[in-house]
Amino acid sequence: PHGCASCNAMGTVNREGSGSSDWSDVYEHGAQHGSDDDEFDPMLRVSAGATLDDILMTALRTILPAEDLPIAEALVGNLDERGYLTISITELAAQLDVTPARVEAALTVLQAQEPIGIGARDVAECLLLQLRWFREQGQPQPLAEQIVAHHLTDVGQRRFVEIGRELGTTSTHIKRAWNFIKANLNPYPAHTAIAEPHARNVRGTTALIRPDVIIRRTDSGFEAEVVERRRYHFAINPTFHMIAATKEQQGVSDAQRREVHNYVKRAQLFIDNVQQRWQTLKKIADALIEIQYDFLDKGVRALRSLTRSELATYVGLHEATISRATNDKYVLLPDGRTISFDDFFDGSLRAKDILREIIASEDPRRPYSDEDLAAMLHGRGVDVARRTVAKYREALRILPSRYR
Repeated sequence: PHGCASCNAMGTVNREGSGSSDWSDVYEHGAQHGSDDDEFDPMLRVSAGATLDDILMTALRTILPAEDLPIAEALVGNLDERGYLTISITELAAQLDVTPARVEAALTVLQAQEPIGIGARDVAECLLLQLRWFREQGQPQPLAEQIVAHHLTDVGQRRFVEIGRELGTTSTHIKRAWNFIKANLNPYPAHTAIAEPHARNVRGTTALIRPDVIIRRTDSGFEAEVVERRRYHFAINPTFHMIAATKEQQGVSDAQRREVHNYVKRAQLFIDNVQQRWQTLKKIADALIEIQYDFLDKGVRALRSLTRSELATYVGLHEATISRATNDKYVLLPDGRTISFDDFFDGSLRAKDILREIIASEDPRRPYSDEDLAAMLHGRGVDVARRTVAKYREALRILPSRYR
């Protein structure tokens, strides 16, 4: 079988005014690994010893012609620890004695690979690559794109009013777009690839991760799409089908025919297994849309209490199948957030959301203690102990009151 991954070429990035905002205060990364999934996944799994260079070159070898592979190797070899390209197109073209256009074309293919943002030449290009990916998934963020392209330094200095005036909108909209950037984009794409596959931003939510399922709002409600179904197409070469099925064929011995027949059977089994996995994931996503409709429509405060066992009964699958199918899988929501499938079963999310809101509105001169927060949550119908408040606060990456 052979897979064909579609690559969307990125346009030229306007990096004017990208500045050098200090993102180290906005994002922090930790090596947080989920449990291994015993289901074989050839597209998303790599051996533990593989490097980012290995993964990128494996992907590029299936896409680029052989004559462009030296260019790809040079590009990958000039990525720094953040995943940024540290050499100019013209300089690399001169070193390889090729045209800049060929290097630019190879870079476009590199920038279409995971992790999204790889191969960028600065922070602005990195973030724009990610925002363009959101646009391709039907979740455009035009204001965020304008801010990143032209006002990254200004927004880092919190000049929201001035940016809003120049872009013809309000400072509230600018702040909202900036919050989206901080919550959903990652300026260090290489950090999410190998050693830290689950890098998280300062708010405790996932930095940009390619989702496995996209849920979109439609005129009649919501619909789910399994991303791999669109990205990959598997087929068996008809020539091998013919060899396996024909008993007498010139130039093919019985031993060779049997060998091809076995390979065709194994390939078909592989394709059937992958398609079955996609069908299972779609079935689960459709069920979650029905059960958690209010959550998708109104937000985290409307999240219903749900266990994997209850979902398994609802869809007619074994609980272990639910766990295996959703393990380490992510969903892009209609509002542009990417969450783990685990979040659909996390009953603490509503309490955490209320807690975040309370702390965001507190007087910075007199921040609330955990005991105060527990009392305020109780007043909003959420009964939790002070220790639980501390646990939720830490999960949200919010400091204790004495440090806020």
